[in-house]
Amino acid sequence: MKNQIMVSLLTIFGLTSCNNSDDNYEDIATYPFVEAEFGSSLDLNNLANYGNQTVPPYITKDNSQGNSITDKGATLGRVLFYDKNLSSNNTISCSSCHKQEFAFSDTNVASSGVNGTTGRHSMRLINSRFATETKFFWNERALNLETQTTMPIKDHGEMG
Repeated sequence: MKNQIMVSLLTIFGLTSCNNSDDNYEDIATYPFVEAEFGSSLDLNNLANYGNQTVPPYITKDNSQGNSITDKGATLGRVLFYDKNLSSNNTISCSSCHKQEFAFSDTNVASSGVNGTTGRHSMRLINSRFATETKFFWNERALNLETQTTMPIKDHGEMG
């Protein structure tokens, strides 16, 4: 279940969702913290259309491993991407380093993690689903997107 949630975390950014059916997600509209965090910018009763996006014909690679994107899964990913509670000390979210205004990357040479500087730059996340890479992270430590999404949360220097 944790892997499904973490993989869903990146779907909003054109990556992958680990669930093939909206029916497998609980009704996310019942969680008041989402409204507290996002206000009216996220309408849980009228989700954005993430599941039926058109892929341009010039895109020839898909790193999703056949996992379809769902509206609920992508919305959950959007919420979790900004949630600092995923870090060990509740201070760092994925968005702390992967900043939307910088193509979901960081302008710092080395990003900040829960235990200080991570010693590496947070790479851009935009369209990793369609990237030509065969391995992920700067040091290629992840063999696929599903593995990649959980590694920062498990890393003691990044999110703890």
